[in-house]
Amino acid sequence: MNQTFYAVFGNPVLHSKSPQLFSPLLENKPNSFFTRIRPRSAEDLVNIVRSLDIKGASITSPFKESVLHLIDKIHPAAAEIGAVNCIRQKNGYIEGNNTDHAGVTGALCESGASLQGMRVLVLGAGGAAKAAIYGLINAGAKVTISNRTFAKAEKLAASFGCETIPWQEHAKSRRFDAIVSALLPEAMPPFMDKLEYAVFLDAIYKPSALTAYTKNRGIPVIGGERWLIHQGAEAAAFFLGEKPEPAILAQKLNEKPDRDKLRIFVLTRSSLRDFCQSAHDLVISGFGLNETTINNLIDEEKELAFGG
Repeated sequence: MNQTFYAVFGNPVLHSKSPQLFSPLLENKPNSFFTRIRPRSAEDLVNIVRSLDIKGASITSPFKESVLHLIDKIHPAAAEIGAVNCIRQKNGYIEGNNTDHAGVTGALCESGASLQGMRVLVLGAGGAAKAAIYGLINAGAKVTISNRTFAKAEKLAASFGCETIPWQEHAKSRRFDAIVSALLPEAMPPFMDKLEYAVFLDAIYKPSALTAYTKNRGIPVIGGERWLIHQGAEAAAFFLGEKPEPAILAQKLNEKPDRDKLRIFVLTRSSLRDFCQSAHDLVISGFGLNETTINNLIDEEKELAFGG
């Protein structure tokens, strides 16, 4: 029986919604499965893709940048952003792309925004912020960047030709058509009360201080799920060969795995041959690890995904 496996790689990874996102696309593909895999390193990730013949995968933190120089072909968006968020593999040849930028532009366009000439403030200077800036600029938006570490914002602005706002600026009010946040959930820039903006897009799909603040001001909020769905549509086009409608990817997004019925598989040299025998909710790379360490990793994943 020929089986085809897809995955999301991350550390941690059990919280990832990628299996729910892509599973509707696999329902009409017999013996195709999507799982979550926690590798030990970027090198381990690449080895797992080849040894398990993973046909396509989403790549999440902390491997988006470290895997960049380990794969065979980098597509232009990933090269310019400096990070990979999806890969495809055939006969051991791995290609990497970045579709995170489509999550930003797709979510904003879906809300009715016109990106050409749009004034957008991007908060943050990490991988998600880079992808947002790349997508917005290529769509014709005018981008300004702010980040707690101003040197990072300046470096990013210089590479993309953007303006910056110092994190501690309080002196004057500014108006933007949209704010895109790639900050941690608890982050709150000190100048928010000086900003006027028409819509807010949050990269994360957990509750955040900025989302709550914006809602309290009566400003429309686009949740991180829309970002996830629109980047997922482009990722599916890359490693599944078909671009679905966003509504299809949203069908099972709010489903959660059952903590008490988790199907967990530990990869070791002796267990590799058994991987294809069934579907898995979580795969732990256990190469060279003792049983206690592996159990600790599993407990950590459960706690981060479900709480204590």
